[in-house]
Amino acid sequence: MDGEVRIVPLTDRPAERFRAGARLESDLGQLTVVSVRGTAEGPILRIQGIDDREAADKLRGAELRVARSDARREGQHLWDDLIGMTVVTPEGTRLGEVGEVLRAGGADVLVVRDGQREVLLPALESVIREVDLVAKRIVAIPQEEA
Repeated sequence: MDGEVRIVPLTDRPAERFRAGARLESDLGQLTVVSVRGTAEGPILRIQGIDDREAADKLRGAELRVARSDARREGQHLWDDLIGMTVVTPEGTRLGEVGEVLRAGGADVLVVRDGQREVLLPALESVIREVDLVAKRIVAIPQEEA
């Protein structure tokens, strides 16, 4: 149909990310998904205000990102938010900075680096005690101490 856009999802949750009402960010501004059809591997989106082929072509090659306000549920964070955050213990001892986040089975794992030292912290409530996006700080108890 004219105005629909086929996307290549780079998420492990396409049904959650690309649903009617979801908001996406792009270089063209914020977009709202009106409807979705197709498969999880190749969803076809109808986007509010994109009503013809010419308008849809403007999105060709564009990167669509989940709008930050749509990406989080209570206690959830985007991996991108966590990268670079300082990690400290409850006592204030610096463990390092989050260098990357890995998907490992049932829980994501934060890879915290401080010089030559690397600490792996599973994203579990017993380990990650607080995430402060404003202060860019995570309070955590390393697994051997949890």
